[in-house]
Amino acid sequence: MFSLLLIIGDAVAILAAYVLAYALRVNFSNVPAYYNHIGARDFLLSLLVLLPFVIILFSLIGTYASAPQKRLAQISRIFFGAGGAMLFMIMIHYFSIRPIFPSKLVPIYGFLFSIVFLSIERGILYLIRFIRRKKKLGLIDTVVVGDNQVAQYLIKKIRNDKSYKLQAVIGENKLATHKTFAGAVRNFMPDLVIQVATREKPQINTDILNFTQKNFIEFKFVPREVSEIPDRLETEIFLGEIPMMSVQPTRLIGWGRVAKRSLDIVFSGLFLIIFSWLYLIIIILLKIQGDGSPFFSQIRLTRGNKKFKVYKFSTQYHRLDGTTPEQAFIKIGHPELIKKYRDNGDFLLNDPRVTKLGKFLRKTSLDELPQMWNVLRGDISLVGPRALIPEELNKFANKHQILNVKSGLTGLAVISGRKDLPWEQRRKLDVYYVQNWSFSLDIQILFKTFWQVLTGRGAK
Repeated sequence: MFSLLLIIGDAVAILAAYVLAYALRVNFSNVPAYYNHIGARDFLLSLLVLLPFVIILFSLIGTYASAPQKRLAQISRIFFGAGGAMLFMIMIHYFSIRPIFPSKLVPIYGFLFSIVFLSIERGILYLIRFIRRKKKLGLIDTVVVGDNQVAQYLIKKIRNDKSYKLQAVIGENKLATHKTFAGAVRNFMPDLVIQVATREKPQINTDILNFTQKNFIEFKFVPREVSEIPDRLETEIFLGEIPMMSVQPTRLIGWGRVAKRSLDIVFSGLFLIIFSWLYLIIIILLKIQGDGSPFFSQIRLTRGNKKFKVYKFSTQYHRLDGTTPEQAFIKIGHPELIKKYRDNGDFLLNDPRVTKLGKFLRKTSLDELPQMWNVLRGDISLVGPRALIPEELNKFANKHQILNVKSGLTGLAVISGRKDLPWEQRRKLDVYYVQNWSFSLDIQILFKTFWQVLTGRGAK
């Protein structure tokens, strides 16, 4: 979270530095600029396009490293980051068909202002973090499992670090607060569990690992030897000194999560703006139909077992809103359709619950459009496991595996012949997506979804 604040702060600081540089050179200088035709709007748009690449450059030089950094190292990274950003933009300016800077002094001013603004911005953020830690706000509640010398050293490091709050130590020695893990977590839920391998218990405790995954708690494991860390698991140097592996239930972590969220915001924001006219037409048609609100909302589940309200265009009769399919079929006097509906992948060709306009909206997938608002808000993602109601997902024994990522507007199960697959098989595809996520997989799913919407395949 702190790294994300640094990224946002750095982007704002660099943008402000070069905007001020432009204003000083072009608007407040009596000397004419070399490229007078470069207006403020064009200059700002060029900056916005180049800004993501500048942030990537900052990341490559270790500006957002999670490991503790000395003050001199932070200052040098700010200096080299600002210098690298200036050189990068000068290079683009030189090779670009249309110049970016109206004058040679603008990148120099921008470089100097960047150092000042980045220093101020980071100073403020680190001061806020210091105050929060002083007041013991936002600390990571930690449980350590193990009682050997490595565990003792780890406990000492955690107690000296201001980011963590040691809640319990499991073991037999004098530092231990509890003898069993179950006893330690009976009255509170930690944010992080670290198991240290001992001579008696050299492997990951599967019971503890399953507990952390079901409760969406971060789990780390310190092996007896560095050579024992498998290649398939994420490795890190904890608190700058202790090698351990992070057992991640999904590949969607770190920069991958940032990239995915960025795509969600940009795509959903542009979509809502560009197709606002389409939303208006559908709302008017639903109002003319005159069967209650044009919108349908329902409680669904997303990452971390969090409940949220999903929005769709109303496609079924208003009196059936807020009911499960089973309840709705019973209410309209067709309980015999429940089994047929479920066996057919939650689909009926002539569903008696659905209005005439609703059938068209479902066939064209237009009923899903309001979920773009859920995507923009961050309730769901463009791609992910299908967002299900709690009653449905509770039937799946391994639902915690699905809920390790945000639910999605579309997903692997949707493009894999959703209505032709049994319910259990669709949930297994959701689990596969969670465990094998990649940005390229998301792009493939989006393109295939787009094609299916155009051809009408797989629409409900």
